[in-house]
Amino acid sequence: MVCGFLGAGKTTFVVERIKNSRGRTAVLVNEFGALGIDGTLIRSEGGLDVVELPGGCICCSQKEGLGKSVRSIAETIGPDLLLIEPSGVAEASEVIKTLTDEALAGVIRLDAVITVIDASTFFDFSQPEAFGAFFLDQVQNADLIVVNKTDIVSPAEGERVARRILELNPSAVAVETSFCRLEAPLPSWRQKSVRSEGSFGPAMECVSITPESPISQQQMKKFSLALSSGEFGRLFRAKGLVRGADGGLINFQFAGGAMSATPFNQEVRSRIVLIGYNLDRKRINEFFA
Repeated sequence: MVCGFLGAGKTTFVVERIKNSRGRTAVLVNEFGALGIDGTLIRSEGGLDVVELPGGCICCSQKEGLGKSVRSIAETIGPDLLLIEPSGVAEASEVIKTLTDEALAGVIRLDAVITVIDASTFFDFSQPEAFGAFFLDQVQNADLIVVNKTDIVSPAEGERVARRILELNPSAVAVETSFCRLEAPLPSWRQKSVRSEGSFGPAMECVSITPESPISQQQMKKFSLALSSGEFGRLFRAKGLVRGADGGLINFQFAGGAMSATPFNQEVRSRIVLIGYNLDRKRINEFFA
């Protein structure tokens, strides 16, 4: 299971691991929003069995769907390895309970829980009052913690992150990386205990839209500014596949206050997902109208 808060690099990690995996690998992606994006990006790598479970979090509203999906994957695909990517706001402890329940005995074995964190935003998100406790839940229940984006923090900040991780989860293995590149093999161990802090705070909101018109470079800059300035609400994550002015698709990712955009070479319908608190749906729709 590959956990991580919004924008930490879970999907990048999954794509990187697929390149080095042996045998038949399948991926189960849970999207918080109704429109799937991560599954499309993973599927674009080619030759993969990707199953999407959108429209809710597999730790709560999609818990039953998770069990059904795992059983279906085992019966119809029968992979040697299944990588499960919960949504960024999932409670790892609840997903672990579902995957290790007797109902799935003999169907799946949970080898390890991997949590990807963004070193540059770690301290913003690791305070209990920030998001209730679900971010800490992901860190405390990990067997392997991938400290991503270490290339954009100072050595002193990196040491602070390492010390805090040790305090939160002294039994986990922590590995520093950039762009989720990790040469070591995936772990095959699992802690026996599950930690749950409870009190997960207010629920995140998600707005999904399908813009029909192309978006120019100038409009993308305006969109990025609106995201970072809080024009649409308290936003933590935005991602999408949108059509540029030249007709080609653009894969854009917004996290940690920064926007990235790269060409996407497959033909799919434009879609955008925004996740945060107190999102102004009317203003978002007006912006794209």
